[in-house]
Amino acid sequence: NAWRAAGIFPAFSAGNSGPGCSTLGSPGDYQEAFNTAAVASSGLVGSFSSRGPGAFGDDPYTKPNIAAPGVAIPSAQPGDNWGLMNGTSMASPHTAGAVALLWSCAPGLVGQIDETFQLLQGTAAAAPAGSCGAPEDGEGNYTYGYGYLDVLAAGAAACEGVSMGTVEGHV
Repeated sequence: NAWRAAGIFPAFSAGNSGPGCSTLGSPGDYQEAFNTAAVASSGLVGSFSSRGPGAFGDDPYTKPNIAAPGVAIPSAQPGDNWGLMNGTSMASPHTAGAVALLWSCAPGLVGQIDETFQLLQGTAAAAPAGSCGAPEDGEGNYTYGYGYLDVLAAGAAACEGVSMGTVEGHV
């Protein structure tokens, strides 16, 4: 709550306790946090990615909030090396980066946490139903949240006068 009051976007990983349902980690399962699940380039959720429902309910947000790349992500590793890493800790930085891009092109969004949540969720690309069900209100599901992170769609919705160019696929 202090982060939100200070205008800091609370990006958190879903956790790596999947594939069971109700395995989301804290603090990402709090309603005040933005929780990101991990998906592969195929669009399928990582077997390790934690899933909802969250311990703190679905109001106002379904948990996880969104799904982003988190399987076979190139990453720096100890010993001046790099390798492919799996984890929701690889997915959540995609969300944080998306927020940084959006806040840089739409300064009116800076510090507007609920509006940023709604923008990311509302522009997410459709994802499968998943294996852990969905809330009664039909807002997202407990495997992929509101869908796949789509930075291009979010930027097009928030960044007036900014040319988004032509990009195939989603980020």
